[in-house]
Order: sequence, then structure tokens, then C-alpha cells
Amino acid sequence: MLSWDEFDVEESASSTQSTKAKADAAAAQRATQAAQQLREEIAPAPTPAASSVSAPVETQSPQPAAAAPVSAAAASDAVQEAIRSLEDMDVAPGLEELDESAQRVTVDDKRMINCRADLNQLVPFKYDWAWQKYLDGCSNHWMPQEVNMNADIALWKSKTGLTDDERLIVKRNLGFFATADSLVANNLVLAIYRLITNPECRQYILRQAFEEAIHTHAYQYRIESLGMDEGEIFNMYHEVPSVARKASRA
Repeated sequence: MLSWDEFDVEESASSTQSTKAKADAAAAQRATQAAQQLREEIAPAPTPAASSVSAPVETQSPQPAAAAPVSAAAASDAVQEAIRSLEDMDVAPGLEELDESAQRVTVDDKRMINCRADLNQLVPFKYDWAWQKYLDGCSNHWMPQEVNMNADIALWKSKTGLTDDERLIVKRNLGFFATADSLVANNLVLAIYRLITNPECRQYILRQAFEEAIHTHAYQYRIESLGMDEGEIFNMYHEVPSVARKASRA
């Protein structure tokens, strides 16, 4: 087992066995204490002694319904069943699972690929550059709606603003990139991410995948703002041969 403060010093085998034995004993003691506490908390309170002086008939409280003792008996049976379940609980499987994951992850374990360390252990970092790229990506965050499209809309709607060839170029570019960046995002998440076993590198990949999602959103925002036929633009990689060939290589 490795210590967090001195992670390069390996404990002896006897120390590990002693720690496991103490953990087993502590877990068994906790189970016993929990059963005892449950027994004390939900045991029915003692019935107070009856008064030696009988109260007048007209001032006596109504008698409880006959169903009350049956309900109390059922509750008592449930309590006893719960107590027996706690006493019979086998904590060994949980202790074995805890023992298997007890050793702390070290930097040397966090390889880029084929790593068997815990993927949730983000720190300590092994690749500082990957974490810095993640931070840079977060600092570069933006959303498509932040871009003012008024001048572009006026130019696109003007009958003399663009030639037919220029309009075709704009449409073909949007038709290709509107779907190409979604392909990049899919490759990052479905093809690359599963092979990278270093947590800080995975963190950056997730941020880059979100950046690609923003790019796709930006194309949709432009197409909608300019009033283009969305079906035409987003289906060019199916219907236009040159766009289809480019998309097949993406």
C-alpha cells in the first residue's frame, strides 16, 4: 500500500495484513453496534403502571381500537427481522472490494494508453500540458449567439450584395462544415476517448469535443440567421458529390 504523503515508500507486507485485519474487526464491530442501536431505538416503550385509583366513568378516555395491538405486533416482527438481518450481514465481500482499491494511484501509473490505474484519479498530474490545454480551452469559451449577424444578414438579403457564384460558394462551405465538425466530435468521443486512459488527457478531449459541438451550433446559427433552406444545407453531404467525397475523408 502506498502512503499519500510518502507515495514512493512502499509499506511492508506485514503492515498491509495488519491494516486489513484491523479494518475487518472494525467493520464487524460497526455492524454489531448498528444492530444494538437499532434494537434500542425502535423497541416499544414500556407500558406505564395503571393508577391505583379508578377514574370516574364519564372522564375516562376512549379505549383504543382493537386493531392497534395487531399493528404493534407486526411492527415488532419487522424490527426483529431487521435486527437479525444486520446481525447476519456478511461484510466480507465489501471489505474485499475495498481492499482491492485501497492502494493510491501514483503518477507513474497514469499512462496515456493501456493504463490500469483508476480513471477517476485526476491528480497528481502526469501530463501537465494536457491540463493546461484544458484550462486554455475553457478560457477560450464562446457561444455563437455572441456574434452579431446584422451586417451579414443585410448583405445576404441584398439583391446586389453577392453574385450567384459567391452565394453558391457560401452555401457549399456551410454544407460541408455544418456536418464535418460533428464528425470530428464523434471521432473524439467514440474512437479516441475510449483508448486514452490518462484522466487529464481525457479531460482535455471532453473539452475539445464540446468545442466541436459549439462549431456545429455556429453553422446552424448562421444558416438560420441568413434564412437559408436548412434541409438543403445539412443534406449536401448526401446530395452533392463533391461535398460527399470530402465528408467521406473526414
